[in-house]
Amino acid sequence: MCGLVLNVGAFFTFYLVIVSGYLAITLFFRTVGCMCPDFDSAIKIAALIITLFVLTSGYLIQYQSEQVWLAWIFYVNALGLGFASMMVNEFSRIDLTCVGTSLIPNGPGYGDINHQVCTLLGSEPGNPVVSGTSYIKTSFSYYPDQLWRNWGIIVVLIIAFLITNAILGEYINFGAGGKTITFFAPENTERKKLNEELQAKKAKRGRHDAEQEGSELKIESKAVLTWEGLCYEVPVPSGQLRLLKDIYGYVKPGELTALMGASGAGKTTLLDVLASRKNIGVISGEKLVDGVKPGMDFQRGTSYAEQLDVHESCATVREALRFSADLRQPYETPQAEKYAYVEEIIALLEMEDIADAIIGDPEAGLAVEQRKRLAAAGQAILCTIHQPNASLFESFDRLLLLQKGGECVYFGDIGRDANVLIDYFRENGADCPPDANPAEWMLDTIGAGQAARFGSKDWGQIWRESDELQATKEAILRIKAERNKEVSSQPKAEQKEYATPLWHQMKLVSNRQHRSFWRSPTYVFTRLFNHVAIALLTGLMFLKLDNSRTSLQYRVFVIFQVTVLPALILAQVEPRYDLSRLTYYREAASKTYKQLPFALSMVLAEMPYSLLCAVAFFITIYYPAGFNLQSSRAGYFFIVTLITEIFSVTLGQTISALTPSTFIAVLLNPFVIIVFALFCGVAIPKPQIPGFWRAWLYQLDPFTRLISGLVATELHDLPVVCTQRELNLFTAPAGQSCGGYMTSFFAAGGAGYIVDNATSACEYCAYKVGDQFYEPLGISFDHRWRDFGILTAFIGSNLILLFLGSRYLNFNKR
Repeated sequence: MCGLVLNVGAFFTFYLVIVSGYLAITLFFRTVGCMCPDFDSAIKIAALIITLFVLTSGYLIQYQSEQVWLAWIFYVNALGLGFASMMVNEFSRIDLTCVGTSLIPNGPGYGDINHQVCTLLGSEPGNPVVSGTSYIKTSFSYYPDQLWRNWGIIVVLIIAFLITNAILGEYINFGAGGKTITFFAPENTERKKLNEELQAKKAKRGRHDAEQEGSELKIESKAVLTWEGLCYEVPVPSGQLRLLKDIYGYVKPGELTALMGASGAGKTTLLDVLASRKNIGVISGEKLVDGVKPGMDFQRGTSYAEQLDVHESCATVREALRFSADLRQPYETPQAEKYAYVEEIIALLEMEDIADAIIGDPEAGLAVEQRKRLAAAGQAILCTIHQPNASLFESFDRLLLLQKGGECVYFGDIGRDANVLIDYFRENGADCPPDANPAEWMLDTIGAGQAARFGSKDWGQIWRESDELQATKEAILRIKAERNKEVSSQPKAEQKEYATPLWHQMKLVSNRQHRSFWRSPTYVFTRLFNHVAIALLTGLMFLKLDNSRTSLQYRVFVIFQVTVLPALILAQVEPRYDLSRLTYYREAASKTYKQLPFALSMVLAEMPYSLLCAVAFFITIYYPAGFNLQSSRAGYFFIVTLITEIFSVTLGQTISALTPSTFIAVLLNPFVIIVFALFCGVAIPKPQIPGFWRAWLYQLDPFTRLISGLVATELHDLPVVCTQRELNLFTAPAGQSCGGYMTSFFAAGGAGYIVDNATSACEYCAYKVGDQFYEPLGISFDHRWRDFGILTAFIGSNLILLFLGSRYLNFNKR
């Protein structure tokens, strides 16, 4: 499609180099991965190495112009070696012909090729044809006889990286010990006092102190949840699939009900339905609280410890509970009372020793059982258990037993030594051996355990025809009547879906997000390191650029490095957003806060670090490269860098909001970044972009505005002084001086200048001032603030898509 040389040898050489380079690069980064303990460490090293490889590949800055102390990297750089080989493979087979404006001088009266020269490097006066070999020799110092030498080095690198990858993968094991490390937030005066009070309560509890004072806070509840004929169906290709079938039951305060059954029997599904967590499918039957349908505040007023262990990892136990209390208890409740309630919950769940512990993740933070205890910080009234021992089973007051297909097998009291449960099964032909664990035996009997099913009885049918089911239905009717009578005599509270106003949600969620970022130094340092590493390497590679013609192109390449930032930022922002979204899904299901505070908090939390990274990047790339020191020019470069930072952050969050997972988001990143880079006017100059894409994609490309503004700002009024190597040589016609011969050319607007107008041996420099370099590309210094405004507007469009995506795209289907 690109019109490369249609030659069998060229094709297979191209293919061989591509495959070899891919293997070398892949094995190299796998080796790096083996040496890194985590993703953040790996991405720091990867950013540094990729930058080195790109800079020393010989394209952005030619080999002969590189700093001596960096030039050696080319020989261990599979990217550079492969690029050099492909350039030789292509250009050694073609000739380049200069026509039109590629010949100097050109225009009316300049038709004699003997007195013209091609502007391409490697050209000869009076010859419009430039051999590809001469072009790459002069421009890049690439030689045809080095093609297979370069490929051979790539093969050696493949073998070396394969060996190191195998050895390191075998002997380096990070985190193999499995020991969880718990970190604690430092105490302040308030927390120190609270912890002392908690420890005092714990000591009294340990001594069974009869004089221990009870809590003045009422944390018990009188509400009773009942459900009758509960069914749940989900859509499948063949129609509807029923997961729950006519379930009856209730849960009372002060009593603990066990939910048990076979794997896939619908235990979690029933809990989701009862907790109003389902957002797909059809629920039928009746679910009531005190005999009436649950109000808008039902989800907010219940505690649901899910199987999915999701917490804000950078919060402490106390902070997590306070956050929940602040947003789920009524806004009118004094904060002191809310926080006192939190301290009671911490004591009730015996979490005094970990009150200020960072929740973290399974590798660094609370242990699994502590995290589960935190998730259950409320009045647990119905919970699933799996094959408990006999003593644990007796801790429960009531049992709801399900069999495969979502059918109820038993609901009722368990009794002392499980005598009520055993009697029920005995009456229906199943005797429990004296030495058996009733819980395990019961599961085996209905075919939900490890042993064979007892007989061929349909225990679901037996339950539907049992007196116990009728007694359950009568109990539900009685409970509803009693509770309805008691509740109806009390004043009705105002029903609110969310306990607090929107502005309060924004404040608290943003504060928590800022604290989370502050406690994630690895995330912040990785981003800062990447910025400084790329900028510093680029600045040192293009150290103190002069005003030569080649340096014009180098300045553009330095500016183009700003477009590398979005790729790096996207790779970090998207996983962070996705993890935070999991926490939001759990908390939103409890009606803790709305979508807008979450999305806004993610944007605001990134801003301080975007400013920090922009400053670091600007200082380490702008001044070493020798850019314009005028405050107006330097200020413009900095503010555009800052806007690019913010654009990249919002773009990454937008992509995450529009995709179901990080895995899908990272698949889109290369497409987005490559399209932006290809059509911004650097890789392909604007006049050479196909008309269809130039008409709209070039204009809609954010990088177009970024590059245009920075190039115009840096090169405007920059004088150009060509080196001897950069001058194009030709002769003036007999009897004319170079100045006289070129008068018409310059009068017609021709760029450049003649070194010596008086001689007939003309030395021509292609540009006299930087404006002549960028104006043919459709860039204007007068439009730089317009371009800045358009680039800023892209942030607005990102935010709109982010807020809409996070509001209307729910990937937490359940």
